[in-house]
Amino acid sequence: MAPWLATALLTGLLAGALHAQEAAPPAAAAPPPAPRFAPEPGEDAGPRVTEVEIRSDAPLPKSQDYASLIEAEVGEPLTQERIRHTLRNLQASGTAAETELYTRDDPARDGVVAVIVFRAVVQVSEVRVTGKLGLEKDDLRRAIPQGEAQPLSEDKVVQGVDALKNLYDRNGYFRARVRVSVETNPVTRRAVVTYRVNSGPRANVSTIAFDPSVDPFQPAQLIKQLRLQPGKPFSRRTAREDAERLQDWLIRQHYGQARVDAPREDREERANTVKLTYPILIGPKIVLAVQGADEKKLRGEGLLPFFGESGFDEALVLQAQSRIKTWYQQQGHYDVRVDTGEQTAAGELKLTFKIVPGPVYTLREIVFQGNAEIPDPKLRDLMRTSLPNLLRRGSGRLVQSDLDADIENLQRYYALSGYTQAAVGPPRVERTGQDLRLVIPIKEGPRERVVKLDFQGVMALDLGKLRKDLKLREGEGFHPVLLENTLDYIRGQYAAKGYTRAQVSAHEDWNPDHTLVDLTVEVLEGPRQVADRILVRGNQRTLGDVIRRTLDLRHGDPVSQARLFETERNLYQLGIFSRVDVEFVPSGLEETERDVLIRVEEGKPRSVLYGFGWDSETRFRGSLAFTDNNVWGRAYSLRTDLRWSQRDKRFHLLFNQPYLGEYPVSLTSSIFHEQEAPSDRPYEVTRYGARVEAVRVYGNRRYSLGFDYRIVEPSVDPGIASNEIERLDQRYQVTSFIPSFFIDRRDDPISPTRGWSSLAQFQYAFPVPAFRTDTEFLKVFLQQTQYYNLGRPGVLAGSIRLGTIAPFKAIPSSGGIVLDFPSRNVPIAERFFAGGDASNRAYGRDELGIRGETLIRNPNGGGFVPVGGDGLLLINLEYRFPVAGAFGGTVFFDSGNIWPDWRAIRPGELKNGIGLGARYNSPIGPVRAGIGFKLNREHGEPGYALFVNIGNPF
Repeated sequence: MAPWLATALLTGLLAGALHAQEAAPPAAAAPPPAPRFAPEPGEDAGPRVTEVEIRSDAPLPKSQDYASLIEAEVGEPLTQERIRHTLRNLQASGTAAETELYTRDDPARDGVVAVIVFRAVVQVSEVRVTGKLGLEKDDLRRAIPQGEAQPLSEDKVVQGVDALKNLYDRNGYFRARVRVSVETNPVTRRAVVTYRVNSGPRANVSTIAFDPSVDPFQPAQLIKQLRLQPGKPFSRRTAREDAERLQDWLIRQHYGQARVDAPREDREERANTVKLTYPILIGPKIVLAVQGADEKKLRGEGLLPFFGESGFDEALVLQAQSRIKTWYQQQGHYDVRVDTGEQTAAGELKLTFKIVPGPVYTLREIVFQGNAEIPDPKLRDLMRTSLPNLLRRGSGRLVQSDLDADIENLQRYYALSGYTQAAVGPPRVERTGQDLRLVIPIKEGPRERVVKLDFQGVMALDLGKLRKDLKLREGEGFHPVLLENTLDYIRGQYAAKGYTRAQVSAHEDWNPDHTLVDLTVEVLEGPRQVADRILVRGNQRTLGDVIRRTLDLRHGDPVSQARLFETERNLYQLGIFSRVDVEFVPSGLEETERDVLIRVEEGKPRSVLYGFGWDSETRFRGSLAFTDNNVWGRAYSLRTDLRWSQRDKRFHLLFNQPYLGEYPVSLTSSIFHEQEAPSDRPYEVTRYGARVEAVRVYGNRRYSLGFDYRIVEPSVDPGIASNEIERLDQRYQVTSFIPSFFIDRRDDPISPTRGWSSLAQFQYAFPVPAFRTDTEFLKVFLQQTQYYNLGRPGVLAGSIRLGTIAPFKAIPSSGGIVLDFPSRNVPIAERFFAGGDASNRAYGRDELGIRGETLIRNPNGGGFVPVGGDGLLLINLEYRFPVAGAFGGTVFFDSGNIWPDWRAIRPGELKNGIGLGARYNSPIGPVRAGIGFKLNREHGEPGYALFVNIGNPF
């Protein structure tokens, strides 16, 4: 071995012996791209590499891309730098306990063969828990620190024994026994860790006591509030939760100073039981007396927090006093007085609130005195306090807490505008009858301004764009906070580009009277930190290439801690990992190329979901779904979805690829079979076919392009078809392109309270030689939603939907039936329908339309049959207000209709409805129920419609 190579191997890197009888056959690496490292100045370039061999005493994991870790490149000199980087990378991969790189002369090709030897680390292939478990296996597995697809660690294996014992002890299995064994395959270097468990019998709770006395309650009355009852299996967690549960119950009984601590445990070994003793302090009962106001009203407005679940202390009394005062001032009682008093006697604490509302005032004028530079309108815009205004809630009322916040906000605005010596207030309130005049005195003082803003040393950033993004600008006010925010922003921009050690400071040059300043921002950019190798550990089923592709991080990309957090988020979004940790591999202070280490723990890829429900449209319904989120280890997902209700039946088989080749485009392929058979309609529709959809997401924008082929088999009752009724039971096939665009600026996709969203969807059904197509049309659907957060009063939501269909091909008549409808050339299953809980809630599902055009008289059963149309217009306005906790109410106005031709849409034919409802914000979305009343009721129509459903109407 050459002396220079021996020196390189002694730089603290691990070395190992090669055992020929265990080594795998040599494998030549493919020629890599152009080299990334040049010899250091004065460094011997070394011999030329003619071949790279990888040998190991065990099969190497297929999930690891070793070629990307090896920098001994064929055709390039083998430098010390490349050796150090190669051995460092291989060690960081976590697949080898020892590594060695040595050379073998290759005189025939005038160079050397680089041989890389692995002594593979023992990897855990499986962690088993067997025996008499007593507890759920998943809970036991989560307690064990040694994970699968991780290097075998003796410490973690032993810690697993203690962790299981502690888990059993917390759940009352005091006699549990845990043993562990490790079986290692010497050929594959894979280990199976087995924990053999005998949980033994579980201890029960023998008795429950309280210390000290629980007067005026009886112990049995308190025990009834606990989940852990005598005779039940012991659980330390449940016992401690019961302490909190009992304390909350006592507070709700108006014992606001009650305290219940975690219980003492006294084990009875022979009987295998536990006696629990709860330390408890009940305290006096809080009795409230309200003078001058309606106590029920105050409670309903949430002005008495100590009568909720917050307990009782002096701070809460002061809080209640402040809330009451603010509430009365919001009603116009600016001079309201709220006094409190306490008296303790006979185990009760009597709390008295004495309220004197005073007269009702209206704020008529706001006057600023002394403001020369900043005009009155600008200052008024900064204030919550305002003059009477029908469009602004609370206007015309003077509230002291709002006024205090306004004065502070004005003071801050002046300071950040450069008036660092400005003084705002104190305000004066002048009364004239029932009118108030607010006077706010202001002393502006001199203004400090930035005259010149220069930059030195800025090379990596676009200086023109940087100036536009800064809040500190030439000609505007100066404040130290603005300067510090500016420096922090510049540091953040540098960190995003990999300059994590950039030094950013500022030099100030003031004029003699300290009103004008020239600023020079000085930057020492320093070295740029970029990603070198991406190392992945812990993936057992998932291919390493899938993880690297998802990272959006490549060799040479700038890296920072924020970039690592973004990488973690990208991996979590795959939905296949239960844990992701991304960090830098430790390196020297001067290292600019950083290895990124990614540790993952894979979750369960397969799941079965089922559910049952009921709503006012589909009636009883059920669903069953099977999902595999990591097919073939490529993060592909396969889902089968079966849904049944009294109205329809659906079966979908979906296959999703989160990436299309190397591009972040999600591709979903599906086959489906759907049958809709409404019990109250004289027709049914069966659809089956296939669909492929590609989706690309850019932030809050979603683009999709779908290709859909379906066969539709509608049918009607025999007595419905006549010369006056369109024949609906013609089987047809449709081939469509369906592009769509969706932009979402809402604050929450499930329960939005502010923001907006826009949707544009197109469907072009066209003839394709490879598929039989019976119709040709263009369908357009547009929707705009808007949400306004009104604060405590609730949310105002609005939506407008517009749909059009333009047919390009005539559908032939069938069976001698004359088709004389404007929408006859669009199959009924493709037309627009409306009415129901998601469109116009004053009408039943599909019952919205125009009689004689989109609603056809039924000659047999009476009434009208909806046949749909080619034009749709829906307008919805809804006010959602809170009631208590997750419960709320709604008041809504719905308007819309269905026309046979989109060119025939006339606002005068809109059908309107109003209504009210109730909402419950559940974890899966709002549960809604309500009633809608028709404002354009026609003869024979019911005056209202009821609905129950899950999800928002728009």
